[in-house]
Amino acid sequence: AQHGVPAVFVGHPLADQIPLAVDREAARRALDIRGDGPLVALLPGSRLTEVTRLAAPFVAAAAHIGARRPEYRFIAPMASPAVREVFAREVAQLPDAPAIRVLEGQAQAALAACDAAIVASGTATLESLLSARPMVVAYRVSAPTAFLLRTMGLVKVRYFSQPNLLAGRRLVPEFFQEQVSGAALGEALLQELEDRGHVRELLEEFASVHRTLRRGGAARAAEAILACAGRVGAAGGDHVAG
Repeated sequence: AQHGVPAVFVGHPLADQIPLAVDREAARRALDIRGDGPLVALLPGSRLTEVTRLAAPFVAAAAHIGARRPEYRFIAPMASPAVREVFAREVAQLPDAPAIRVLEGQAQAALAACDAAIVASGTATLESLLSARPMVVAYRVSAPTAFLLRTMGLVKVRYFSQPNLLAGRRLVPEFFQEQVSGAALGEALLQELEDRGHVRELLEEFASVHRTLRRGGAARAAEAILACAGRVGAAGGDHVAG
C-alpha cells in the first residue's frame, strides 16, 4: 500500500493448519515418547549451512541443560539425511552430550510433543509459537556476512525471530552470531521455563498472535487473487473499449 500496490492481509496458512490447542500427549504417543520429565526439541534448521553452524551449540545447550536438570529429555527432528549426519557428528564429538533422540523430519510433531524448544531463526519459530511452546532462538551467518551487516548498517530491525517481529517487542530470547553458545542457549531456556508466571503470560501472547493469524488464509488468499484478477480484467476491458 505504501507504494500504491493494493494489499490484503489474509492470515497465515500455518495458523489454520496448527490447532489453537495442540495435544501434547497425542503427539508423544504418535512419536512413541514415553516416561516423565520435560522434553526439549532441538531444531537447528533445515539447510546444511545453518545446521553446520548451529549443531554444535545446540548439542552443547542440551548438555548444559542436562547437567543442571538431569530429568530433561531431548528430541531433534532432522530435515534430511545430510543434516542428520552433521548433527550426529556433533553429538559424537561431545563426551558429555545427553541422549538425544533424532527424528526423520516430523518437526511439527516434535514441537507438539515438546515442552520447549531451541530453534534456528526461520519458519520453525512461527511453528513453535503456533504450537504454544516456549523457545530460545539462534541465528548464525557466515563471518563475512555478519561483518557486512554490521559495518554497512544493513540491519534495520530490532529483532529477527518471527515471534518478536509479530509482537513488535521481545517475547522470546534471541542470540545472534558470537552470542550463540551452548551455555547461553541452555541457560536462557532454563530461565524461561523456571518462571511459571512468565510462561503463562508468554503462552497468552502466543495464543493472541495465533488468533490474529488464523483467518482461513488459503481461502482468503484465493478470494483476494480472484478479486484482483477481476479488477485487472475490468481495467483491460475499459482500455480496449476506449
